Amino acid sequence: MGLPRRAGDPAELRKSLKPLLEKRRRARINASLRQLKGLILPLLGRESSHYSKLEKADILEMTVRFLQELPASSSAATAPTPSDSYGEGYRACLARLARVLPACRVL
Repeated sequence: MGLPRRAGDPAELRKSLKPLLEKRRRARINASLRQLKGLILPLLGRESSHYSKLEKADILEMTVRFLQELPASSSAATAPTPSDSYGEGYRACLARLARVLPACRVL
């Protein structure tokens, strides 16, 4: 299903594009759900071969339950501040330079 060939009325164009856009939207949702299933099953200690036919709602419910059961210490209480992130980045940059600079020759 491609784009319509005639420009025509904008309302007609929207009407003809709607099925194509809906198909793409559903494909994105399904791809994301497949990824989510692949991520959540190992975290729950379940083999994906036993859960090949999970419904979309099951995948979402399992994910919500998993996130709710995460320890409170890993939530926003320990989120790094911007200054922490800056400091980490600065230290990582210095460490990388310390590894690279000795290998460089100065002409």
